[in-house]
Amino acid sequence: MREGGGTGKAGGGEASTSDIVCEFLEAAVHTALRVKGVYPAEVFERRRLYNVAVSRSRHPGLNTYIKETVFSLKPWIVQKKLEKLTLVFYEAGSDKVIERLVFSVKILREIEAGSLETFEDLEHMLRAFILKIQVTDPLKEGSRFELLAYSRSRQDDNTVWVMEDASSGRVGAGEPKIVPIKSLSSDFLRIQLYSEIPPETT
Repeated sequence: MREGGGTGKAGGGEASTSDIVCEFLEAAVHTALRVKGVYPAEVFERRRLYNVAVSRSRHPGLNTYIKETVFSLKPWIVQKKLEKLTLVFYEAGSDKVIERLVFSVKILREIEAGSLETFEDLEHMLRAFILKIQVTDPLKEGSRFELLAYSRSRQDDNTVWVMEDASSGRVGAGEPKIVPIKSLSSDFLRIQLYSEIPPETT
């Protein structure tokens, strides 16, 4: 995770839209793990990204797992095959899922090189996601997590969007409760962030 305020540069050159998406997802996962209380607060340090405070683990093994998982998805992102990245939380000492934090991502087109204004707009949009994650509800102490990625089929070009409405909830008795958190729709990128709560935990 790069420390700083902008998205326009990565390693001295212009960042691609897929680079920016991966950077965002990496920061979002670290921040969510701190907010959800999966690890003690002292495990994390404060960094800045998009001119807002984000969290980053101090544990090298955890950092490697998150970075390698997220950036391994870059080919899927570029090819528009990534449907969603899900942060799955389990109850302490069991395989019972207590929440899924879902990032639905789709790049529509690359940002033109040198388009500083567009990069600044994107930075502002992604900052809003980080701020929303920071006010989500924590989980019970001792919960654990894993990252799961899902690809979309070639025929699946129409992503179903979750409406940002508090009335969104359970569709049926066996369906999870869906809690919309934040969505972004622009000419070049679509991102949705929502939480799924299994029915037995609601």
